[in-house]
Amino acid sequence: MPSPTMRRRRWWNPGWSWKAWAIILAMVFPTVGLTAWVGIAARGESSVDPALEALARENAGSEVVAIRGPEHTAYHSLAPLPTEDAPRPDGRPTLVFFSAPACALCERMQFVHRLMASERERLVFVEKSVDRDPVSERYGIHETPTFVLIDAAGREVGRFGAITDEAAFRAKVEELLALVRR
Repeated sequence: MPSPTMRRRRWWNPGWSWKAWAIILAMVFPTVGLTAWVGIAARGESSVDPALEALARENAGSEVVAIRGPEHTAYHSLAPLPTEDAPRPDGRPTLVFFSAPACALCERMQFVHRLMASERERLVFVEKSVDRDPVSERYGIHETPTFVLIDAAGREVGRFGAITDEAAFRAKVEELLALVRR
C-alpha cells in the first residue's frame, strides 16, 4: 500500500498544471474543428461520364479534358478559340460554355452537350473551364455558367447565363445565330 505522502496519479492529471492543459486544449479543439470542416466541405468529386466526354469531343472538334470538381465535371476543350488573326476556316460561329468545377448550376446545364450535337453543321460548341483557360478574361467572364456566341473571327455576338429549360435554351441560341447571319 502506498504511503499517505504518495498520491495516486489519475490518467487525466499526470501532474500538469492548468496552464499546460489550457495549451493542449487550445491546440486540440482547432485541429479537430478544422478536420471536421474539411471532411464536410470535401464531399468528393463529380464523376466523368464517358459518353458525355465523347459527345463534348465531337461537338468541339478537338480533344477535351474532363476536369472533376465538387459540383461539376467540366469537359474542357483544349483547342484555342478563333481570333481575328486565326479565324475558323469553315466560317462557323462558336458557342462557348464557360463553366467551373465548383459550379453546381453548370452541372444542371450538361444537357447542352447533347442539345448542341444536332447543331454541328451550323456551329461549334465548346466548354471552357474558367480556372484552366485565360480566354475567359478576354471575354470578361465573371460568373458561371455563361454562354458566349462568337463569330468565326472570335468577335462576341451575344451572351447569356443559365437557361435550364431545353426549349428556352434552343430559342436563345437561335436568336443569337440570327444576329450572326445579318
